[in-house]
Amino acid sequence: MSESKPVRLGCASAPSVVVAPYDVVTDPRLSSADVGVYMRCRWLLDVNPPYGLLDWLVTELRMPDGETRDSVNRLTEFGHLEMISADTAESQTALRASKGVRDAIRVTIDALTPTERKAVAHFANLVDHRRDRAITQQGRSGKRGE
Repeated sequence: MSESKPVRLGCASAPSVVVAPYDVVTDPRLSSADVGVYMRCRWLLDVNPPYGLLDWLVTELRMPDGETRDSVNRLTEFGHLEMISADTAESQTALRASKGVRDAIRVTIDALTPTERKAVAHFANLVDHRRDRAITQQGRSGKRGE
């Protein structure tokens, strides 16, 4: 299976994100416009990782809004894109950030002065607070969808 790097597309009308793997798309059910939208989603990740607003993509590239959203829906329906909630994306991002900060602290802690350690601990607490808020928000969103 090819590596899957998320393209996170969000918009005000449907706050969700799209995960698009680096795959060759040869699905005969898709139009050339659908494949073009898929390629633009991949491009969006390359120029604006890890987030990309669908509204921005539509506006910047002067794409027809309705047709673009229809293509995103078809690509999702046929399994070429995966939709996840914006809260889930934020939670995953916050978890990765928290882990990265903790890993960096573990590697460098012995080289830090007491003042630097205090500052790093404060920063780590802020990152963990963001993570906890994101997880809480994701839990609330999940309960509303039940």
